[in-house]
Amino acid sequence: MNYDDMEATVLKGFMQDRHVITLALTEGFEADLCAGPASGRLCRAILDLYAQGAAADHVSVRNALEARGLLTHEMDRYLQAVVSLRTPDAARVMAYIEALKNRDSRERLRALVSELQAFLEGAGPGQGDIIQLTTRAMQTLLELQKRRTRTRIKPASELVGALVREAESRSGDGQARLLGYSLSPFDRLTEILSGLRRGFYYGLAGAPRRGKTNLTLQLATYVARNHRVPVLFYSWEQSARVLAARLVAKETGLDPVTILTGGDAILPQLHTAADRMAQYGSHVFLVEAGRQDTLARIRAHAYNLMQEFETSEVVLFFDYLQKIPLDQPLDDWKARTDLISTALAELSLELNVPVVAISPLDKEGCRLDEKPLDDEAQYSPYERPTMHHSVGSGDLEYDLDVAMVLAKDWKATGELRQLLESQARASGVDPDTLPQVDIVNLYVDKNRDAPESAASIVQYAFFVTLNKFVELDYKLEKEYRPEFRSHSKLQTIYTHLRESGILPLAAPARR
Repeated sequence: MNYDDMEATVLKGFMQDRHVITLALTEGFEADLCAGPASGRLCRAILDLYAQGAAADHVSVRNALEARGLLTHEMDRYLQAVVSLRTPDAARVMAYIEALKNRDSRERLRALVSELQAFLEGAGPGQGDIIQLTTRAMQTLLELQKRRTRTRIKPASELVGALVREAESRSGDGQARLLGYSLSPFDRLTEILSGLRRGFYYGLAGAPRRGKTNLTLQLATYVARNHRVPVLFYSWEQSARVLAARLVAKETGLDPVTILTGGDAILPQLHTAADRMAQYGSHVFLVEAGRQDTLARIRAHAYNLMQEFETSEVVLFFDYLQKIPLDQPLDDWKARTDLISTALAELSLELNVPVVAISPLDKEGCRLDEKPLDDEAQYSPYERPTMHHSVGSGDLEYDLDVAMVLAKDWKATGELRQLLESQARASGVDPDTLPQVDIVNLYVDKNRDAPESAASIVQYAFFVTLNKFVELDYKLEKEYRPEFRSHSKLQTIYTHLRESGILPLAAPARR
């Protein structure tokens, strides 16, 4: 496609969807990127209507051109040609804008080279005055650099003024504010993180069977439900159908295998789950990712989703980081992980959205979390895997704004299991019918600009077969001390799980 066609396609996108103009201006679009006489005039008319808050549809643009005396026969014919084009999606518009910016940069550099060449050959303006020439050259290069910068650099005074205005708008309500999206009912995690923040890059590591995918799926649904924000969940591990079954599982109490294979008997529960999921289902997109889903394609998906929902907000989840395909194959795991991680950090800043990526642990990390401790003295917050144990970790933790690690609390899990079995026998139910519950600690090891919170560890009950997490409480440092008595906390956990309905009554024990 030639540049004239690209200009026309971009203008068609602008006239069709006002939000596409917002995205384009955010990416540094300017009217003179449309170099043709007709396209330039049409572009300025569209942007003027946008600045006035008016519609930029065919009729409005035509009236605006006519009011300025610009609606010549040639202009009218060009407008009709643009209107007749097929409407492009946001990703295509953004790709064409990038191509137009590249063309503009080359043309400016070409003009500068011609001026320098003319000077060297003794035929240029200002012959003999190298100071004037170099001044013009520096101005051209600085202007070129400025135009290629995606966002305008703001002075500190402007940023501080914005903070003051935000504080003034909040004055008088007496409410604490989050910096990001609420993850309620995970209120403790919300407090530690101050919400899932735009422009932040989150990493979640853990051994197999610790529920990394299930936890991030729940986070995705909570953001979509609480804020009606579109969420893209990419998985190179599970099919979209299996991921959907996991979402249904946490709503019904059925395990995913039963959901995928069951018939009439489970239909009432499936209908109930569908009704509950209506609160967020239209905003969560489960992508069965493959080799074609590079970061360039993911960026395009994000832009298109922003356009579809007419918003600049979206949240991206990746399961998992190391499987995101690169444009060029790379066998070195460390180099590959570093390259992908850096790209995800840049993507979170470029789109100004939260990015959450899962990472598996290496053999040493898994070994640290694979069995109960032999020595009670080893029970500490430090005898467990960290983000440095991620596969090909390299500089991963340095890229992340927030580094989180899931690890099984074997001691608490064993004590809770004993309590559940004791309560089951006392109630005349078969302990073997109880669901499998692991107590899992979520360690927030790195938390950029962290707000004050009671602790940096949040404890969850992970119902393994139901694919569901229930937030329990903070895990405090004192709980690792030998003298700590856990009976009271276990009773609180048991009561909380029973009241939440997640511990259903089991069948009576056989006599």
